[in-house]
Amino acid sequence: MMNLITNILGAVLCATAIIGFFNHDFMRMDLNPAHNAMLLLIGSITLYFGIQGTEFQARNMCKVLGVGFTVLGVMTLMTGPGIATAGGVEIPAGNVLKLIPGHLEYTTADGIRDFLIGVVGILAGFFPREQEISIDMKVQEVQRKATKAAAR
Repeated sequence: MMNLITNILGAVLCATAIIGFFNHDFMRMDLNPAHNAMLLLIGSITLYFGIQGTEFQARNMCKVLGVGFTVLGVMTLMTGPGIATAGGVEIPAGNVLKLIPGHLEYTTADGIRDFLIGVVGILAGFFPREQEISIDMKVQEVQRKATKAAAR
């Protein structure tokens, strides 16, 4: 299940980046080439852990993605109004975070997307399922037995 969630998050990021290469103001997001490349890289790494990784690697990817994107989303949504430029297109927005002016700018729509992806990542990464708790308990029991056997 964790791999599925990780795959969905990675696919959303990659799809947003690919669409952004053709439509720089898709859904009022500032999707210039630098932003698209960053989204594509992060989405690809996320997809890798979702497809090739174990459940625990996928969970850790969700944790990292969740914390990073939630912080970025909150930072964006706490900024003031402005105009973002995406591939020659000006996008007026209620919130504009200009990390690298002219190249890496986040609008309100970017902030909402990042915040939603971050919250899903946090929920998936930090709240274990019952099955995973039982696996962890079994691993700890085996480690205790191995420690006792080594002490003899």
